[in-house]
Amino acid sequence: MQYTENSKTKLGKELVKRNKDGNQEVKSMVVVKHSTVPVSTAFSILQPSTNLNVPPSNWLRNSSRMEKNIFDFTWDKKEHSQFSSIEMANNDLDLTGEVDVISNSNNIKKILKMPMSKGHISMMVHRIGKTLLIDEFDVHKHLLRQQQDDWKWLREFYYQSVAKEMQIKCVPKKNKSRDTLQNRNMLSKFLYRSIADTNEAVDEFQQTVEDMSNNVDDNLVRTEQFEAPGFSREVLWTFEDIRMLIGTDLPIFGDQNCPCISLRLRDMQTPINVLTGLDYWLDNLMSSVPEVAMCYHLNGIVQKYELIKTEDIPNLKNSEFDPAMMADVARNILAFLKSNATKEGHTYWLYKGVDDEVVKLYDLTALCSDSVNDSPFTVPLGMLLYRVARNLWQQDVKKKRSTIRTLLENCLILLDEDKHAQVYTSACYLLSDLYVPESAVNDDWDDGGSEDTDDSEHSEQEEECRDNTTTTIDVKALCVKSQSYCKAREFIHTKCMTENVQERCNITLQFIAKGLKSVDKDFTIQTRKQHHIVEEQRRCYSNEPIPLHYEPLKKSAPPFDDKHTPLHDMEHLQVSETTSSRTWHRLSKVLLLQKATITFYSIAKSSFVAHNLSYSFKYIKLALQCFAGIRILLPKKAHGDAGLLVQILSLAGDIHLMYIHRGVDTETIVPEYSDEEITIMDSVNRELETFEYEWVCSLHDEMKGRLLLCCQCYSVAIETAQSITTDSKCEPVLSLTKRHGNILNELGVWYMNQAQCLLQKPDGIFPKGEFESLCEESCACLKKGMSKFQSVGDKANKALLMSNKGRLYRVKAQEQSQSSRTAGKEFSVEERNSCKQAINCYQKALEILKHRESFQEIWDSICWELSTTFFNMAILLQDYAPISSTSQEEVEKEVAVLMNKSLRYCNTQTTSAKQPMYTYRAGTINHRLASLYHNGLRQQENEQKQKYLKQLAESHYSKAIRYFQSVDCTLELFRVQLEQVALQEYILSSQSNNRSKQRTLTLALSYILSCHDILQKILKQSQEPDFDEKSKQEAINLSDILQSRLQFVLLQIMKCQTGNKKRIGKTDMDRIKTLYASSLKIGSGANTELEKLPVILCILDDVRVFYEETLVHEIQPG
Repeated sequence: MQYTENSKTKLGKELVKRNKDGNQEVKSMVVVKHSTVPVSTAFSILQPSTNLNVPPSNWLRNSSRMEKNIFDFTWDKKEHSQFSSIEMANNDLDLTGEVDVISNSNNIKKILKMPMSKGHISMMVHRIGKTLLIDEFDVHKHLLRQQQDDWKWLREFYYQSVAKEMQIKCVPKKNKSRDTLQNRNMLSKFLYRSIADTNEAVDEFQQTVEDMSNNVDDNLVRTEQFEAPGFSREVLWTFEDIRMLIGTDLPIFGDQNCPCISLRLRDMQTPINVLTGLDYWLDNLMSSVPEVAMCYHLNGIVQKYELIKTEDIPNLKNSEFDPAMMADVARNILAFLKSNATKEGHTYWLYKGVDDEVVKLYDLTALCSDSVNDSPFTVPLGMLLYRVARNLWQQDVKKKRSTIRTLLENCLILLDEDKHAQVYTSACYLLSDLYVPESAVNDDWDDGGSEDTDDSEHSEQEEECRDNTTTTIDVKALCVKSQSYCKAREFIHTKCMTENVQERCNITLQFIAKGLKSVDKDFTIQTRKQHHIVEEQRRCYSNEPIPLHYEPLKKSAPPFDDKHTPLHDMEHLQVSETTSSRTWHRLSKVLLLQKATITFYSIAKSSFVAHNLSYSFKYIKLALQCFAGIRILLPKKAHGDAGLLVQILSLAGDIHLMYIHRGVDTETIVPEYSDEEITIMDSVNRELETFEYEWVCSLHDEMKGRLLLCCQCYSVAIETAQSITTDSKCEPVLSLTKRHGNILNELGVWYMNQAQCLLQKPDGIFPKGEFESLCEESCACLKKGMSKFQSVGDKANKALLMSNKGRLYRVKAQEQSQSSRTAGKEFSVEERNSCKQAINCYQKALEILKHRESFQEIWDSICWELSTTFFNMAILLQDYAPISSTSQEEVEKEVAVLMNKSLRYCNTQTTSAKQPMYTYRAGTINHRLASLYHNGLRQQENEQKQKYLKQLAESHYSKAIRYFQSVDCTLELFRVQLEQVALQEYILSSQSNNRSKQRTLTLALSYILSCHDILQKILKQSQEPDFDEKSKQEAINLSDILQSRLQFVLLQIMKCQTGNKKRIGKTDMDRIKTLYASSLKIGSGANTELEKLPVILCILDDVRVFYEETLVHEIQPG
């Protein structure tokens, strides 16, 4: 029957032992963990004069569990192996690493009796976490008597180092004298007689051995089963503050009066000594037995019984000892061992010779480093390290990450990958999972809570203890309570995990490479063995002669390539193993490849974030190759990891998109592979005949190929994501749909740009079919993109794509315009329809957004495009008016309407960086409208309409001047001022009244004078290097017009003054004539056209003086 902490019995209560004065001495508590015998068995008290020399009827019988327990206890027929502590640790993985000691109860008793005994001590010590595993080591049996070579290395060390320092050159062996055998024989008969006469032929307790892999995750391999350690009872003993998992075979009896008791047989002629009393006391404490029944005999004849309480045993005559001192001994020896046996995976030897004053601890792993791998402890210890690490990994991997790593790294050191490939491979996988957990796919690298790590600040004394290979302690010092070892520090060799993602991934790849190499090698060896097995000999029959020379039917195996046997091809693996045994190769390889996929993906993602595209592309390709290997080996597992494939394809699409945006040359990508990466790829290539994701890893030199590849990556990723979830609104699907929509937009814009490039050919000749095909492809991509954004409710991007569609129609309008202009045609219906479709798309985009507040930048951008469309359509309509089908007046009305609409969507009040552009557009529109009304004024005969058009022209000229001045557009401002002069000249031509003419000429002259500052800016700009030839020529032309207009206005002023009754004085008239004569001489001595600008400026200064002193006063009333 197996007992746990939840099924505490009477043995599980806490016992506090007191001396006769009632002072508390020691605290002890026991919890039964495993038991193969009843908690207590009914017993019968033997009658006095019972002859124990006569065997009882049930002697040496094993019909019940208790009888078997007594048989094993008294005759040592069940010798516990030298690995009993390791086997116990395997049975209680949760306690391993948590308790202080795991050992046989006899070993604990020997250690605690050390200060009172001069006997021999020889024990092997191993460490796992903070737990010490202690096993007895029989020197006489293994080193002195045994002739085999399994302990040869230790035998040499013993004779060279240990035996030389012994005070007594002898090693005691087990006592098998005649008296010892007779006493054991008598004890056996006594215990058999003490069993109550009950029907126990069929014991209600069934022996059970815990299955080590019952709770193992299906994704982990199952290690070889360890045999049960064979103790009748395994208990968790807390002695003071020390927790120990111990195995004991002490028979426990009980009845109604004494429910729990141990039986002892004593010869009345032999007094009890302190070692025997201590032995009885410790046995009862370890099993939480409150009493011991002493049966005294004389030459085998029972005399009497004496019932003694456990707490009274230390006070027995001739057997007095201090329980508190035993607690000090336990603390001191534990502190000594923990301070010096610090390295997991090392084998330590606790040794004390007969009558030696000191006990020594040898680090055999360090002292015999060349041959310690031959130790029989190596494999069991390595297996235990793996099982403890795996148990911690299953329970609390985040808080115990560093501890698990230390255990597994030591496991790999101890185990031979050829002999223990399954465990070795699984350890590599667990290590890789510690560094790169599955949550790393979602950028979750959080290690959770605090870890058990080393304190970096150790004292010199502590560091010396860690490095010593041989340490000693005086046996007498173990009894001293103030001994410094009581406060000795406990070392746990763990290190913090690195936080750098790249370093963690690189370390992970090392373990993955080791694991894949091991599983492939083991699989190849098994395949090779089976391949060379010849056919078995046929059975012989009596009626058939036996051939003299047997020859196998299949003499030799056909040629076979055992280096590249694919693991997924099970037909080649005809070994005599079970299917599950063959499966571990496949499952382990799939798990390692899955971890490699996650690791390569993590590196690719971090490289992508760092804009290192060559590395990112290299590792995304490796990740896809590993995933393809998973699909070949275990398709169901690949389907379960479809989410990982979605993220890989998504990142691949992002990488291709960044290649597009950054314009990286694909020829510069020269990936270099590390040794680990080469090993992993060799393992993957064993399984792959074709690489189904080769298309993802191809790089196109052409932009179209890159865009289509990027689009395909997102498309396949979306299909994969939708195959594993029905929620179309989940985050992965939404994100991928948006990215797919974006790349469709990019592709549509690329087609559009290609179509526009055709229009920009110098000769203007291009294949129209190709243009139309590009436009159709662009329109199709934009429609698909809008449907993607519609499905995820992304208004902003949908509006942007609708805006791009409007731009596409403008490109079509441009092509139609070029065709019409080449043929000398007017503004065509096709152009009008294309412009209207573009306007319709922009207006729909604004309707999608509804309000500017939420999407200010997008709203302003679309408004600008809409304004540009209205503006361009107005210009085309104005410059190439369809006079053949529409009257001039209607054309001008439509142009005015389009210009005003363009002006409405031109937001000059914005504070963005585009504000100068908006202002310039507003100035241009007002200039165009003013020119339109100015031209209409010339053609209008109705006086009332003329007056209205004059007001509109003057108003728009005024607005255009204000806008151009705010953005410092000198030439545009110059042109507007000159057009205002022309407007006044036209007004002058229709006036007959002399005074009205004078007012008009004075106003025209004021416009000319306002060009003074403009000419100064032009003259200054002409000295700058960025003043191009086109601007220079335009400035010259406008200055020529200014000169001619100045001459005209001055001439008209003279004529007006000549016919004026109230004309100016002779002096002022002479000034006008002088100014007019000067204007006629402008440029006569200039070497270049721009050199006459200073002359014009001087004349304008003189004109301004005349204007302010004379003309302004002349036009004022009265």
